[in-house]
Amino acid sequence: MHYFRRLLTVSFLLATFASQAQMARPDPHYTFFSGANAVQDRNFYLFTLIEKMPAVRKVIVQDAYLQNISKSFSEHLAGPVHADVKDANGLVRPFLFSNEEVAGIGYRLNELLQQEQTAMSPLIHTMRNSGLFQLYNRMSDTALLTQAWQDAAKGVNYIIDAYTKGKGFRYPNIDSAAYWVKSPDYYASVNSVLDKLQSEDLKTNLFFEPSLDLALALLSLNRHDEAGRYEPMSNLNQSAYATIKSIHWKKFAYTAILILGAGPGNKSNISDAGKLRCKSGVAAYKQGLAPFIIVSGGHVHPFLTPFAEALEMKKYLVDSLGMPDNAVIAEPYARHTTTNIRNANRLIYRSGMPVDKRVLCVSDNMHLTYISTRLFELRCRQELGYLPMIKPQNVSETSISYLPDLNSLQADSRDPLDP
Repeated sequence: MHYFRRLLTVSFLLATFASQAQMARPDPHYTFFSGANAVQDRNFYLFTLIEKMPAVRKVIVQDAYLQNISKSFSEHLAGPVHADVKDANGLVRPFLFSNEEVAGIGYRLNELLQQEQTAMSPLIHTMRNSGLFQLYNRMSDTALLTQAWQDAAKGVNYIIDAYTKGKGFRYPNIDSAAYWVKSPDYYASVNSVLDKLQSEDLKTNLFFEPSLDLALALLSLNRHDEAGRYEPMSNLNQSAYATIKSIHWKKFAYTAILILGAGPGNKSNISDAGKLRCKSGVAAYKQGLAPFIIVSGGHVHPFLTPFAEALEMKKYLVDSLGMPDNAVIAEPYARHTTTNIRNANRLIYRSGMPVDKRVLCVSDNMHLTYISTRLFELRCRQELGYLPMIKPQNVSETSISYLPDLNSLQADSRDPLDP
């Protein structure tokens, strides 16, 4: 009898684990909600969902506690500037979410989740299916919502603070403000941003929108719209995506050949290192190792460069090395090796390629040696929260292979140029 009970318990636990594992896999055919701003959609998808799901929006708009938060921020927007405020950060400080507000709003959102399940449950369902909250997908509904809200609030605070203080950037040489933030001119520009937001009658009754719209305006002011420049990616890579459904994957050892970006340190559109990596990738492609090449690299060096590494590498592959256009997929966002790999994994999953086949990653020997070290793994875990590669293996002096980690789908608003 005791054995039978133990067997039932073990069977229940295994069934629960299997159910959780299945639940943790997002929907590969998920249709994303879209707002008016692609930068918002990529950085703050939770806010886009609240704005675009009528039942959820109604619950939040009608809640007294959240209405008071909304009223407070709207009053900050409409109120006069204090005489002792002398810099841009002083202007925007009232729009930062305090620790107390973050905790209080998180608690209230979870109360609403419990009290208004018919309206709020679809929000959790679509969050899980999107993959953008993948790191939290094994959590309870309340924990998932809490983590997502905290991430969004921290992301808004990061943008408002960093682009008015001029410090705290993850990649200072790439992400910094386009202007000297302590200058009178910048103060006047930020003040004009606030005036414009007020003139647009920003009384929309959603508690996060005054701060959110300010954060998005600061990114725009500093010419940092990178996160939304190439959306939707299905249009950018239309010819290659159209080919994916006809591929016989068993014929290939790898899903794709990933070429890591190498930005020029000058005003050139492509570096010599980038060209060499492209040649190595083409050699692997001509061996029939994979049906596609993925080139990865965003607007990196020099600061505010108009050239995206991936787009310039694709031009070089097609125009100079004779690659078919429909065999090259561009990933024009990544600004570091960590996100080169992460973003390629995202493309593979979103485009319908198999995620259970290995990826062949091509670069120079020194770069690949770094990727194989504990130092790179630690950097990934510090900046991303996970290692985007599963079971990496050395293949040659210029290539390694790995299996994609689906945690790569997680959006990261702490990196607003490439979340």
